[in-house]
Order: sequence, then structure tokens, then C-alpha cells
Amino acid sequence: MSKSKLGRWVGFVFALLVVVGLLMTTAKDSIIKGPPNVVEGYEAWDSELVQEFASLPVQDGGRIKPISTWAGFELLAVNGKRKVRFESGDEKFKLTPTEWILDAMFREELANEMAVFQVEDANVLDLIGVDHTNKKRRDRYSFKDFQPYLAELDRLRTDLLTKKQEGVELDIIEDQFIGLDTNIRNYIGLTSHFSPVRSRMADKDSSLTDELQKFSSWVKRWNQLAPLFASSAQQSPDGADGLKAVATNIAIRVGDSVYSEVAMMPSLDDKNSIWPKRDNWLMEYMQFKTDADEDQLEYLTEMETLALAYEEGGQAGLLEAVKAYKIKVYALMDERGEGATLKGEMAYYRMDYFYRSLTPFVLGFLVVSFGWISPATRWGRVCNRIGWVLLVIGTVLVVAGIIHRSILMGRPPVGNLYDTIPFITAIAIIVLAFIEWVTKRGVCLGLAFFLAALGMFLAMWYEESKGVDPMNPLIAVLRSNFWLATHVTTITIGYAGGLLTAGLAHVYIFARLFNIDEGDKSFRRFMTRIVYGGVCFTLFFSLVGTILGGVWANDSWGRFWGWDPKENGALLIVLWTLIILHARMAGYIKEWGIHICAVFGAILVTFSWWHVNFLSIGLHNYGFTAGDGLKAIWSFYALEVLVMVLGISYAWYENAKKKQLKAS
Repeated sequence: MSKSKLGRWVGFVFALLVVVGLLMTTAKDSIIKGPPNVVEGYEAWDSELVQEFASLPVQDGGRIKPISTWAGFELLAVNGKRKVRFESGDEKFKLTPTEWILDAMFREELANEMAVFQVEDANVLDLIGVDHTNKKRRDRYSFKDFQPYLAELDRLRTDLLTKKQEGVELDIIEDQFIGLDTNIRNYIGLTSHFSPVRSRMADKDSSLTDELQKFSSWVKRWNQLAPLFASSAQQSPDGADGLKAVATNIAIRVGDSVYSEVAMMPSLDDKNSIWPKRDNWLMEYMQFKTDADEDQLEYLTEMETLALAYEEGGQAGLLEAVKAYKIKVYALMDERGEGATLKGEMAYYRMDYFYRSLTPFVLGFLVVSFGWISPATRWGRVCNRIGWVLLVIGTVLVVAGIIHRSILMGRPPVGNLYDTIPFITAIAIIVLAFIEWVTKRGVCLGLAFFLAALGMFLAMWYEESKGVDPMNPLIAVLRSNFWLATHVTTITIGYAGGLLTAGLAHVYIFARLFNIDEGDKSFRRFMTRIVYGGVCFTLFFSLVGTILGGVWANDSWGRFWGWDPKENGALLIVLWTLIILHARMAGYIKEWGIHICAVFGAILVTFSWWHVNFLSIGLHNYGFTAGDGLKAIWSFYALEVLVMVLGISYAWYENAKKKQLKAS
């Protein structure tokens, strides 16, 4: 077998390994390892009820969104996935985020048994003494597993936060504990949302009127009723027993109410953009520490209607109550000019553009890689044609997803770190597709599929690892559609240019290493010209983007340049591309040199795009992220350095071989 054919087979096997790796990454959470989570007596939610409840609005993260979106990110933060899997009897269940939220709010006893709390390292559990026998080091636990240790959780959290305030840096296990404790607290907030109003104050056949059987009625009349409880202590025990029982009932309900921070109803005041959250208000009001709040009282009443509808009428009763509440709350939002994008957002997440695009991208990469075995034959041409169709389908999905997001957010497509991933992917695909259309060499098609699949998996990983809604409003300094459309978009196109240029350089290097090009000098010149053009493309957009960024910084912060890490990263890209172009023009680097330098450019782009977000310094603190991806970044650096070393070594070997031939 010739070296060139061997190289093609190596490329084909590499494609297979990539596809298998991506598929295993996607499916790994569907594979149950160890004993399954069992929730006894579980009853599935009615599909219509789930759909209606999912469309209810909630104010979270500075914007109004459907409960389906909010529930998805609540579950992602706790569970790391948007599905909850367990068994009940002979059935296997896979809950959506909305179903999980319904369980947490209305069926707390069942939700507490679901293993949804992802623990990255079992050493975190050792801090509070939770037993993890027969569990993996990285596993999921239920709230029921943590219930006996809630006091210890509070104590340790206080100690660690005090330690942090004193300037002592927490280790990775302590940081993970803080994250776990936060997730548990958020879950308690969900389960306690309906706690004060989950049941009536007394049985229906009691002497209390129907109105006084509702907790909200006692709260509304608290100023008149409170003196009765104060005087009950002075009465004889027999006369005071009834009031004391009611007082105890109220105290328990109020105590359970302080954890909820869910805002599900607009303010009755059109001028107040903040929706009411119960939080500490009810307790402070019942203790006469704050005044009555019409918004809070109405919110409590509406939530009680929903809670009692389920308590007394089951799912059918709750469905009717949700429908009635939805009509009321949507009318309120219409009066306030809010919630116009709710239906569009639900459609966006139903479409799941980026996830759906993975199918044509992965399949297309596999089909095109089949064509690498015999590129000049009819088989190779058929594979390329099929590949084009799949590339167009995948690209349409990605572009549609970006446009839909922009419409929902009411701003240009790039505003945060997550936004950059699909945008850079789309730019890389479109540019490579254009080059392939013009040149018809078959090189850019396969690379477009590879970068597309990689970009979509990166977007999925980032969203799951952060567990934060990327469509939440931007910080004040970024709320400028002009600068987002100019500086941020331009600099991001520069990142895309640097990465796709490095991708083309990789193709050149491996084509030379495995003799896939069969010594074709025209192919080598073609690849070198494309990479040279890619460097120019990167320089143009990076330079313009950097200058625009300086103008924006001067407008926002009063200085054009401040040696901020993000600014330095952009400057490094500009300087490196200038070095490559001047070195090429002066003859200091030739074919091998420009490709190896382009690979190093990918390291600089990654540093500017991702790595600076882990440094926790500078004015661009809106981009800070957790440390989960730092190992991946260093691994990428190591991989690129290895490619550079291989390229330099083979270039030196070829040069030495030529000298030897001349000498002989």
C-alpha cells in the first residue's frame, strides 16, 4: 500500500474515531451505570398540564421567560443535564425540566427521592459525612440523601464563606461544596414555593368560613387578627387552645415561606418592572417589620388558588386553575407591554437548532471521509455531493438558530461567551463553504464539517457546564447595539478567521506528513495561498475590531487602552498576523513556515477568546467563567504545540534529505 493511500485510510479512521467519540459523548448520560434511581409510586403528569404550565411566565435573571426555559436552566445547574431519569415499578421515566419543576413544587415528597444533585467529587461529601458507599466518585444524589445533614451544610457553608472573606483561597473541593450547597438551597426554594398555601387552614367541615380556611385570608386580615393571638396567652388554657393551634399552624407556614424566590406574576403597578418574590416579605409582614404589599398579597392569593386546585382536584383541577391563571397573567403582561417573546422562546427551545444541526454535520463528516479513500473516483464525487446537501442543511439550522436568538434578545448575535460559539462556527462554515465552492478541491468541505460538529458540541458543553441562561440581559456597559454590532461582531469574525486558517494549516501539515497530496506542488501552493489569505482575513477583522474596541472603551471607561487581558489578547493576534505576513514577504518563512505559524495563531486566538476569561482580572469581567474548562484549554495548547513540533521536525527532515540528494 502506497504512503498516500495509507494516509487516506488514516484520515478515514480518524473521522470514524471522531464520530464515535462525539456520539459516545452525547449518549453517555443515557447509559445507566450502577443501580438505577427508584421513586416509588410515581404518576406521570398529564401532557396538556405540562404544556400549559410550561408556558406560564416567570421573571428571572433580569428578564421574563417561560417556565420551560427557567426550569431547564434550574435543572441544568443542579443536575448537569436537562433530563431526570428514574424507575418506578416496572416503568422507566425520563422527565423534562417542566415535569421536574411540577414535582418539586407540587409533589415534594416524590421530588426529594430523585437523584438530581450532581456531585463532581465524592470528597465533597466527606466534608459533611454523607455516605457514598456503592457510588462512583462522580455521581448524583437525591435531596433525601442530604436531609439528615442540612445543619452541617449550614455550618460548613458559614465557615467557608468566613474563610473566603478573610482572603483565604478555597481549594477545589471546598469550591465544589459551595456550589453543591447553593444548588441544595435553590432546590429548597423551589419546593417551598407553595408551602404556606399548600393546604387549607382547617378541614372543609370545620366551623371556619370558606374564606378563613384559606391562609391568604389570614394574612390579609393580619392587622385585625394579630391582637387575638396576643391576648390568647392571657386566657385560660381551655379557651386559648384553638387560637394556639392556629398560631402554630401560621408560624409553620410562615417559617417555610422564606426560601422562595420565584417570581411568577407581574406587579399590579404598571410602573414597577420588578415582579414580586416572596422571600422574607411574609415573615417580616407577620412580625410587623414591613407594611402590607398589594403585589405580595395578590401573588400569595393566586399561588394559593393553584396549590389548592391540585390538593383538592388533582391534575385535572390544577389544569383548569393553570389555564385560568394563564389568561389573567397574560392579560396583565399585555397591559404592561411585557412577554411579547414568550411564545417565540418556547418555539426556539422546541426547535433546538444547534443540537439538531449535529445530525447533518456528523453524518456529513462521515460521508465526506468515505470519499477520502478514493477522491478522484465517481464514489468520491457522490460523497462530496451528499456532503454539500448535508452542509447546507446544517448551516441553515445554525444560522436560523442565531437569527432566532437575536430576535428574542433584541440585540446583535454576539453579546456573551456562549453567543460567540455558534457565531464563530457559522462564520467558519460559510467561509470554508465559499472557498470550496470556488476551488472545488474537496479540502474545505471536510474541514467545514469537522469545525461545525466541534463548535456545536462546544456550545452544548458550555451551556451544560455553566447552567446559566445565556439569553439573560447583558451588563450595562454592553447594552449598546451599535458597539455589539461593530466591535464585538468584528473581533469575533477575527477569531473565526484565525481558527479556520489554523484548521487549513493542519490539513497541509498532515497531508505532507502522510503524503496524502502525493507530492502535488499545485496542491501545496493552493493550500499556502488559502492560508495566506486566511491570515489577511484574520488581521483585517482583528485590527478593525481592536480599534473599535478602543473607541468603545474610551466612551465607556474614559481610556482608549488599558492593557486589559482581553485587549492584550486581541493585540497579540494582530501582532502575530503582521509578523507572519512580513516574514512571508521578506522570505524568512516559506510554505512550511506559514502553516506552522498559522497553527500557533490558533493558540493565540484561544487565549484571547477563552483563556483570559479564567484570569479573573481586568474590566472585561463580564466574560469570567468557572475553571471547569481550563484543563481543556491547556490540553488544546499541548496538542497544537505537538502539531507544530511534528511540522517543524518533518520540514527539517525534508530539508536535510534535499541537501543530501544535492550532495550526492
